[in-house]
Amino acid sequence: MASKLLNIFSNQYMSGEGPWGKKPSGRKPSSKRTTGGGNNQEPDLDDMLRQAQDRMRDMMGGGRPKPPNGGDGSVGGIIGLGAIIAAGFWVYQCFYIVQPEEQGVVTRFGEYVQTTNEGLHFHLWPVERVVKPKVTRENILEVGFASSFPTSSFGMTRSYRQLSNDNVVDIPEESLMLTGDENIVDLDFTVRWVISNPKDYLFKVASPVEALKSVAESSMREVIGRYPIDDAITSNKLKIEQEALQLTQSIADQYGLGIRVNNIEMQQVQPPKQVLDAFRDVQAAKADAEKEQDNATGYANDVVPRARGQAAQIMQEAEAYKQSKIAEATGNAARFISQLNEYKKAPAITRERLYLENMEDVLKGSRKVIMTDKNSGSILPYLPLNAQKGAK
Repeated sequence: MASKLLNIFSNQYMSGEGPWGKKPSGRKPSSKRTTGGGNNQEPDLDDMLRQAQDRMRDMMGGGRPKPPNGGDGSVGGIIGLGAIIAAGFWVYQCFYIVQPEEQGVVTRFGEYVQTTNEGLHFHLWPVERVVKPKVTRENILEVGFASSFPTSSFGMTRSYRQLSNDNVVDIPEESLMLTGDENIVDLDFTVRWVISNPKDYLFKVASPVEALKSVAESSMREVIGRYPIDDAITSNKLKIEQEALQLTQSIADQYGLGIRVNNIEMQQVQPPKQVLDAFRDVQAAKADAEKEQDNATGYANDVVPRARGQAAQIMQEAEAYKQSKIAEATGNAARFISQLNEYKKAPAITRERLYLENMEDVLKGSRKVIMTDKNSGSILPYLPLNAQKGAK
C-alpha cells in the first residue's frame, strides 16, 4: 500500500502536477533539468517543495481570493487538512510491530487470517485486528491455593514454603484428594506453561487458562489415586509429578488449548488439618516400629553368624574325634588279629610275651626296689624314708 502511494506521487510530479494531483495555481509548470543534454529528465526537488507549500497555503485559505459567491475558502482548507491527518492516522494504525517474545494473530471481522512473527507488519485497520500474545513467557498456574507472588516471570519465583501464611489462601475444594489407600490428602501444586499455538489458544476454547486448571486438577486426582499416601508425601513425589504432567499435556492437546505444560510441581502434601495430629502420631509410631525392627535385625545379624561359627567349630571337633576313635579302634582290632594269629602258632611263647609286655606297661612309670636274698630278713632298711620325709 505504501509503495503504491509513493509511485502515484512520483508520477504526478513527473507529469508536472502538484502533490495532490493538480497543477499549482499562478505558477508555470516546473522546469526540467537535463543531464548530459539527453532526453532523460529529472524533477527539480526545490520546485516540488515550493509547489507543495503553495498547495498547503491554498488549502489553509492564505493568498487566495474569496470565492465570488461570498463563501469562505478556509473551510475547504480545514477539510483538506483533516483529511490529511485522518489519512496519516489510518496509515499509522495499519502498521504494527511484533516483539521477539510475541506472535501476531491477525483477524478480519473476527475471523482468523494469519499468524506473524517478530518485526514490522501491515494490516488493513480497522477491518483487520491484531492480538499479540506473549509466546515465550512462562506462566504459573496455582491449584489448591492462591498466593501473592507473580503468576508469570522469566526468572525463578519464590517457593511456596517461603511465603508467609498471610500471603497464602488454601482452596479445599481443589486441594483435598483421595489417595490409592483411601486416605485424604491436602495437595497444593503449580503448573508452569507457555503458549505453543496462539491460534488455538485464542479461538479453540473460550477460557484456556481455566480449562488448563481444570485439566491439571483432574489429572492430579487421577494420578494420586494410584498411590498410597506415604508415596505422595515422601518417596514417589517426582514420579507422581511426571505422570500428572504427561496426562495433563495429553488432555490439553485433545482439547486444543494451544498450551505446552513445562512442569508440574507439588508444593505442599499433607493430611487435612483435622487429622494432622493423629497422622503425625501414626507416623511417629511407624518410625519407632521401624527403629525397633532395625535394632532387632542388627542384633540378629550379629548373633546368628557367631552361633553358626560356633556350631561349625563344634561339628568339626566332633568329626575329628569321630575319625580318631575310628582309627584307634581299627588299629586295636588289627593288632588283636595279629596277636591271635601269632598265638595260634605258638601259644606258650605268645602268652609269655604278652605277660611281659603288659608288665612293662604297668611298671614303666612306677618306683622299683630290688631286694636280694640276704637282705630279705629285714625290710626296714629298704623303706623310702627320704621320699616320705620330702613328701611331708
